[in-house]
Amino acid sequence: MALGEKLFNDPSLSSNGLSCASCHNDGAGYNATFANAYPHSVAMARDIFGMDSVYLDEMVQVCMVQPMAAEPLDWSGEQLAALTAYMGKVQKQLAANPCALKGGKCGACKPCAGKNPCATKNPCATKNPCAGKNPCSASAGKRLADAAA
Repeated sequence: MALGEKLFNDPSLSSNGLSCASCHNDGAGYNATFANAYPHSVAMARDIFGMDSVYLDEMVQVCMVQPMAAEPLDWSGEQLAALTAYMGKVQKQLAANPCALKGGKCGACKPCAGKNPCATKNPCATKNPCAGKNPCSASAGKRLADAAA
């Protein structure tokens, strides 16, 4: 995990000065589909490479080639294994919070434009037409936890 996290933040992997963290800093840059089990469809892989479905290691390679403008990592190498393991950990963390993902369940409600309907001190919370369906509410969180158990 430590090597994967180090590589995630390492711009020397690319030819253009980007690192994985350049696009995905603090959980940013992931679409809601990132929470889905792999293999699944990813817009960048589909739109640029014509891949209908990708595994997580393939998605790491897609990112290496585009947007990082680098050669793919060695398929049997330690770097790809470490980045894939680290990204699996990140995926599990973000999947546990549907509000963290771009286009996630909370994002669809948007009752107050740029304000986050999932924020705990959201002044729009009482005006939120999706409040009953909000996966970030305490009751929904309990329902999700009960369903997972």
